[in-house]
Amino acid sequence: MEPYTKPFWESLEDGTFMIHTCENCSEHFFPPTPICPHCHSTDVDWTAATGHGTLFSFTRTHATAAGFPDELVVGVVELEEGPQLLAPIDEPYAALEIGDPVALEAVTYEPDYDRGWPSEYPFFAASRLEE
Repeated sequence: MEPYTKPFWESLEDGTFMIHTCENCSEHFFPPTPICPHCHSTDVDWTAATGHGTLFSFTRTHATAAGFPDELVVGVVELEEGPQLLAPIDEPYAALEIGDPVALEAVTYEPDYDRGWPSEYPFFAASRLEE
């Protein structure tokens, strides 16, 4: 059985960030699910997002699981299309401010842990955009 989110991971290989749009209520949402979280319609489809948004919140961890850097910066990004998502931030913690414009980009890396079947695809991270 093909995983439902496979189109998302495949699009990252092309540098495209895909989200779902409900054909019934026109709302965008992430993470991808077969049912719209706004109106509960099953009439959803993939849409290319700009990948640009605003840093809504962020934090850093000083003690991480094996396979992650000792200090990991993560944040909630609010996409231009509306959905919010959690993403690693490829910026120093001290350089960030809430409201910073950011872009999500596909990144490849060799993790020291098993991502399962998506391990053959890139992941994504956010970085600050110059204003």
